[in-house]
Amino acid sequence: MRWRIGRGQRAVRSGLSLTAAALLLSSCGIPSTGVVEAGEAATGIRPAYVLYFVRQDTLLGVRSQVPGTFDIGTAVELLFRGPDAILGRKGLATELPPLRSTPTVRANGARVSVELPRGTEPLTRTALAQLTCTIADARLVVSAGSGSSGGSANDTASSTKVTVTIPGVRRAGGSGETCPGSAAAE
Repeated sequence: MRWRIGRGQRAVRSGLSLTAAALLLSSCGIPSTGVVEAGEAATGIRPAYVLYFVRQDTLLGVRSQVPGTFDIGTAVELLFRGPDAILGRKGLATELPPLRSTPTVRANGARVSVELPRGTEPLTRTALAQLTCTIADARLVVSAGSGSSGGSANDTASSTKVTVTIPGVRRAGGSGETCPGSAAAE
């Protein structure tokens, strides 16, 4: 059996061949580029710290996303910066004194020590609670991130013992046991 191809079919084949060749040559109009840097790679859900501020003599935890690496020292630095303008408009404040330099934070299991720069004003009871509760929550986030929590989440946060030292002034301490649960400042 022999098939015959008519003129119309040849014209269609020729047209399709030309179209395919044109598409291949034009690469669909997408110019070639090298690697384009577009920020850091996706990492999933970023950890969030709870920073404790004060509103009407009440300690209130505010969840805050932290870009980059997270550790207890970062949480302490963010806390000492105080509430941002948005939180300030919501009535949140801090009782922590301003610092002249970055505090030193050391963690050894459930014990965390913070050395504030010489010349820092003594902390009020509320300021110490702000610092203690923020550290307890940050320790929980750090432990969860490293997979070394070794107990329930509440046990880890509440077992945190914080010692704050101001050279030449005094030493004070607090515990995560007395921290209120975190809540969003509405």
